Amino acid sequence: MATRRKKPAQEKLREQLSSRAEDAMEVLLSLMQDETQKPELRMKAAESVLDRVLGKGAAGEAKQDAPITLRFEGVLEEWSR
Repeated sequence: MATRRKKPAQEKLREQLSSRAEDAMEVLLSLMQDETQKPELRMKAAESVLDRVLGKGAAGEAKQDAPITLRFEGVLEEWSR
């Protein structure tokens, strides 16, 4: 009789979190685009999205290869000065 190997707790947790990754990204994108939120929160959400898409530190590395232009509008423009 074969015994079933129990999944370690960490593996189970990773599976559960992976299944919610798309939902988490949607929340970050929603916060980033929500003009009623504080600029600081919107910037943090944008940083999180970039970190996940480009990888942490990738913006600094890309600087050597190609210029990156950021444009702030409205409240963010005033906050960025």
